[in-house]
Amino acid sequence: MNAPAGLPETMLSARVHGPRNVRLDEIAVPAPGPGEALVRIGACGICGSDLGYIAQGGLGGVEPLKAPLPIGHECAGAVVAVGDGVRGVSPGMRVAINPDRAYIGGGGPDGAMAPFLRVQGAEIGETLFALPDGLSFAHASLAEPLSVGLHGLRVANACATDRIAIIGAGPIGLCTLVMAQHLGARNIAIFDRVPERLERARALGAGLAINVAEKSLPDALGRFHGAGERFGAPFVGTDVFFDCAGSAAALAEVVSVAKYRARICVIALHHKPLALDLWRVMANELSLSGSIADARAAEFGEAIAMLAEGGCDLSALVSHAYDFSRFHEALEMAADPARSAKVVLTFGEGV
Repeated sequence: MNAPAGLPETMLSARVHGPRNVRLDEIAVPAPGPGEALVRIGACGICGSDLGYIAQGGLGGVEPLKAPLPIGHECAGAVVAVGDGVRGVSPGMRVAINPDRAYIGGGGPDGAMAPFLRVQGAEIGETLFALPDGLSFAHASLAEPLSVGLHGLRVANACATDRIAIIGAGPIGLCTLVMAQHLGARNIAIFDRVPERLERARALGAGLAINVAEKSLPDALGRFHGAGERFGAPFVGTDVFFDCAGSAAALAEVVSVAKYRARICVIALHHKPLALDLWRVMANELSLSGSIADARAAEFGEAIAMLAEGGCDLSALVSHAYDFSRFHEALEMAADPARSAKVVLTFGEGV
């Protein structure tokens, strides 16, 4: 189908062709079919999964690519056209996009690292979320990673009174920190090996930010959340742990020091199976859950509402914004944890 009238016929789209092979391909600007909307992208964040797709040459753990893989799923922009049957969505509407339904930038046919994005199943409150005029597209694009953190918190039944530990202060760990505070939690510790990430965590309100290359996680948590002993083994007083690092050694250490009926939620991607001390899981009645942030429209909307309120200073979370013309430079920055947190690509609108 041809592009809607008044729009360019072609555009550049970031697509993965193989391991460490990502290109800006010239493709047709899509026209929205029945039930679809076409959005002019204003901003798209670079996620660790995007970097992983590029490194692996695809989604990983599945068959080799049969066609180039479009990437980009943390996005916001303005609707420019809608297809038949779309209700409550009109051109000019400013929206953030929940990528889940059509696997946008994650195996589906469309990716948001492009000037225009087709949104299948265009529906307010499910795939599209209206934005207030005062919220920039760059900050609205944070709704996706923030909702990842919020979904993990919901899976773990986290609440304001919980003593929380977050393992990993990358973008998802920082988003989990922000949303834990949104839920009212204040007794939050976070751990990483990169000093710059820990500085960002402190700026975002972490009560304790520890470099595990310099200090022991059990010792630090024991002082911060309290400590005790059960069945002859020490434990820390942390109520719920969030694995946002994907480190087998770190997760095993958490299991070894978790208290009776502590909760552990795995948000990070682990690339290999790992052995855990299941005796401790059994003896301490630990709850171990995973969170992939699917079916999270409610959390996505809650993240948008929080951003719209404007009461949270997220300047430490968005570290860099690059125009899409500097795509490869932006990727290089996003891959450097010492220099960056969330890196955002912009298409005509800054942070």
